[in-house]
Amino acid sequence: MFSGQSFIERFSSRGIVPKENNTGCSKLEQVKISKGQIRAARGLLGWSQATLAEHAKVSSMTVKRAEGSGSPYPGQGALGAIREALEAAGVEFIPENGGGAGVRLKKDKV
Repeated sequence: MFSGQSFIERFSSRGIVPKENNTGCSKLEQVKISKGQIRAARGLLGWSQATLAEHAKVSSMTVKRAEGSGSPYPGQGALGAIREALEAAGVEFIPENGGGAGVRLKKDKV
């Protein structure tokens, strides 16, 4: 389906371009988000699975599988698109830091 295209080429056409961070890893290679974090982030925004799918430019079934319903589990590109859509809407993912992974809405900048 994507033969001859690099990872970047496949996903940049959908608006998903890995961004460098201070660790030298792309955003898609950063700490993975959990099924629960995706569900919680969607809940904070009041989004349905279909709404998230629309914003992430993936199928509703991909969102459903990312949240733990069904298989196969989505690939990194789809998970990256989901994460990017949620972050663009104002969600901040909190990594596991001894207190457990989580999500929150970013503070509005005044």
